[in-house]
Amino acid sequence: MDKTNTKKRSLNKRFGAALAVAALVELAGGISLPQTAIAQNNPSQGSQKRPPVCRPAVLSGFTRCNYEGGDNYVGYLVNGLPSGRGTFVYAGGNRYEGEFRNGLPNGRGRFIFQDDARYEGNFIDGVFRSGRAIYPNGDVYDGTFTVVRDVSSGEVSSQPGGRGTFRFANGSRYVGEFFAGQPFGKGTFIHVVDGRERGRCQGQFFNQALDGKGTCTYPNGDRYVGEYRQALPHGTGTLYRTNGTRFRGLFRDSEPFRPSQETNS
Repeated sequence: MDKTNTKKRSLNKRFGAALAVAALVELAGGISLPQTAIAQNNPSQGSQKRPPVCRPAVLSGFTRCNYEGGDNYVGYLVNGLPSGRGTFVYAGGNRYEGEFRNGLPNGRGRFIFQDDARYEGNFIDGVFRSGRAIYPNGDVYDGTFTVVRDVSSGEVSSQPGGRGTFRFANGSRYVGEFFAGQPFGKGTFIHVVDGRERGRCQGQFFNQALDGKGTCTYPNGDRYVGEYRQALPHGTGTLYRTNGTRFRGLFRDSEPFRPSQETNS
C-alpha cells in the first residue's frame, strides 16, 4: 500500500471527522423547543366549565381573574377576554407576560415555561413568531419562528424557521436558515472550544448536517472545499493543507478516493 496515500487518509479523517462529529453533536443537541403550544394553554380556548371569577367583576377594564383549574390572570379585559397588557399564570407553572388581543398573546411579550425555557419577542394570535428563545441549558436562539404541527398528536408549537442565529452554551454557534426547528438551507457553523474558534463550516445544511456543497476550515488550518454528505467530505472536492500542498479528487466518507492528484499550491 502506498504510504503517501495512507497518510492523506489519516490526516483528512482525523481533522475532518473531528469537526464533523462536533458539529453533529452540537446541532442535534437541542435546536427544537419541546414545549407545547402557547395557544393551547390559553383561557379563550373554551376549556373552562365555568366563567372566570373576576374582581372587580367587569367585562372591560382592569381586573384579577381566577379560572377553573387554577389558572389566574391579572390585567385588562375587553368583552370578557384578556386584551391589552396583562399576566396570565397557568396552573401548570407556565406564565405569559405582555400584550393580549381577543384572549390570546398578541404583540410584545414573554412566555416563561416551568422548566425556565422562555420566548421573548413578538406573538401573533397566541403563537410566537420572532424574537429570542432561551433554553434551560443556556442555549439561545435569535430569529424568526414558524408554526410546526405534530402529525401524530396534532399539537402545534413555535420552532425556529426562516433565518436566525443559534448560540450554544459552550460558545459554538450556527448562523443561517432553519426549517421546523432544524438547520436547513444555507448557513455557517462555528465550532468553539474553551472560548477559541476551532473550525468552521459553511454551505448547504440538511437535517442538521452539512450536506451538499460547502467549505470547512479545520482546527489544524487545513481547508476542504467541495461536496459533503452528513458533514463529511464526500464527492468531488479539494483539500488545501497548511504546508502548501493541495489534494484534488474524489472523497468517500472523509477519505481521499482515487482517481486523485496532489500538487503544490
